[in-house]
Amino acid sequence: MRKLRIMSINMNDFGGKKRHLMEHKYFSNRDREKHIDWLYWAKYVDKSETWEAFKRYILQKNPDILFVEEMLISCYEEIDFLGELKKLGYIYVDESLPERGNYSLTMSFYKGEEPEYVESPGNYRRYRSVICRIADMLVYGSHFPSESDEEFLAYTDAFIRANLSRDILLIGDLNANNPERGNRKMLNRLLEDGAVDLWTAAGNPEDTPTEAKYRKRIDYAIASPSLAEKVRNIEIDSFPMESGMTDHAAVIVDIEIEENELQENN
Repeated sequence: MRKLRIMSINMNDFGGKKRHLMEHKYFSNRDREKHIDWLYWAKYVDKSETWEAFKRYILQKNPDILFVEEMLISCYEEIDFLGELKKLGYIYVDESLPERGNYSLTMSFYKGEEPEYVESPGNYRRYRSVICRIADMLVYGSHFPSESDEEFLAYTDAFIRANLSRDILLIGDLNANNPERGNRKMLNRLLEDGAVDLWTAAGNPEDTPTEAKYRKRIDYAIASPSLAEKVRNIEIDSFPMESGMTDHAAVIVDIEIEENELQENN
């Protein structure tokens, strides 16, 4: 048997606990719309302290599969985010990096065995989710739209349900704290149909805060019943949030799998 550690953390584009990318926009007369000021964000928001803290944290926690939500990827940045992670032993899943554009809302990295990429359902808002298959398990890392995009939720819900009889883990910033909004309603339906909230199933409080501003629980790890039986530890680590490294806690899941499953996967 071998332990596989999966981690999800929203890094707020490495702006720390207080600085947020969406606060830096400019109005364009060309299309009468507001646009992210990528150049300002890259040149005048110092991310070096946050980045160094993040790297130390990753080395300490040592995940095998790492999902990073709100990870800025910009041609203006002086920090070589992907290159420095590679030096730590973490390779990004190619398909999680946009071919065009400046950033991806969810990036996936792996150390050791390379997971198989699975196309996002419907290919809709695809860079919000990264789905990987490792061994006989599906891992679905995601950043749910805060506005409860019903089309996005429908695709996600259908995919999870279609695989609920096998090993599958949904993990990430699901923005599912409001019971009146679509994100939470979708999550509740999955739980009613047998999916397992790993945090509460382990005896932990439902209202454990995972984000700093409103102190709500919006980051989750949801498993199919068969996968839940293989989980050996679930952790919501508030250190990244409390230390100011980001405005979110990390979610860490340890799963025990057979060695031959990994060998067959490779």
